Amino acid sequence: MGEAKTAGHDWRDIFRAFKMAFDPKKMFLGYAGLLASLAWCFIAVAFFSALKMVSATPYTFLELILRSAKEGVFIILNNFLPAIMPLDFAEFFVLLVLIFGLLVIWSFVGGAITRIAALDYARDESIRLSDALNFARKKFRSYFWSPLVPVIGVFFFALCNVFGGLLGRIPVFGEVVVALGFPLALASGFLMVFIGVIGALGLCFMFPTISAEGSDAFDAMSRAYSYVLSRPKQFLLYCILNTVYGLVCLALIAFVAWLMMRLAFFTVGAGMGHKFHLVQSFLSQKCNIACLGFCSATSGESKTAGVSPDQWSLKFLAGTLLIYVFLIKLAVWSFATTYLFSAKTIIYFLLRKEIDSTDITDVYIEEEIQGKAEGVPLNKNERNLFQGGGQEGK
Repeated sequence: MGEAKTAGHDWRDIFRAFKMAFDPKKMFLGYAGLLASLAWCFIAVAFFSALKMVSATPYTFLELILRSAKEGVFIILNNFLPAIMPLDFAEFFVLLVLIFGLLVIWSFVGGAITRIAALDYARDESIRLSDALNFARKKFRSYFWSPLVPVIGVFFFALCNVFGGLLGRIPVFGEVVVALGFPLALASGFLMVFIGVIGALGLCFMFPTISAEGSDAFDAMSRAYSYVLSRPKQFLLYCILNTVYGLVCLALIAFVAWLMMRLAFFTVGAGMGHKFHLVQSFLSQKCNIACLGFCSATSGESKTAGVSPDQWSLKFLAGTLLIYVFLIKLAVWSFATTYLFSAKTIIYFLLRKEIDSTDITDVYIEEEIQGKAEGVPLNKNERNLFQGGGQEGK
């Protein structure tokens, strides 16, 4: 086990998230989570599109990865928002199915990533991937329900107002009841705004809470609300710093990926000549999402080259290049995912230290992981020793 840390912790620790995000275990989990999310969205949308329940095409999700972030905004505006804005029953049902599947995936993946990040930051301890996945499996219900608790709260007060509106259908009596009880509807509206907005702001603390404390969904929700309301300025400062620094890091990683692909395309094209330039042109014409600015402009010579793009070998080359670009871009987004979870875990520990006066090294440790070598369960004093961060006698 890593030694307990004695250095002071402050806002500068947020800059550690860049290094923490490159943990191979976190990157693997982020990559797997993105692939699983894409597969789920692709299959679900393809299924419901075949049933004519939505108009979106499943290939749109692949475009989101292959295109730039700027182009991705227009893809969402042109494909997804028109599909869900009318919110008829079929489209609303499809949206719920997609959200349910994504929540299942990221409750497991996000739980494992934040568990690794919690032990890494608090105790300089690197745990095995299997241990992190096992922890996420055991706490899956807490991870799954924690983001839904605020949603359930908003839905409850919305139903209260709907029920009051139903009473208003009663002639005379109902109108009087609605008139007299409308202040309650306004109060319910305020609670919906409060629960929804604060819950959205504190959403980032829910997974780190469960990973660090080993608690349940309600504890994750209560800490999220408490930390946002107790230190709003501190919370906003950390979030702004995290966002700005994260965007700078993401731009750096994206530039490295762009330069890597650019050099690969240029050098291979210099050796292969007209064939490779023709493949680039073929990609640009047939799959406008392929080159992504990494392919050089098609030369006039390549257009007149005596190589037909209909040859199966050139199509095979174009398809494999598209797959390689897709995998590299997915790795960039994987970094963004692991950075987000790592940074939010660090911010959770910093706010917990300031608000609850809890030592940074205080992390929930499972008895079966920290048990004695002989397999004897820990006693109360030993458990407090591990969870309290005091390891002088270890």
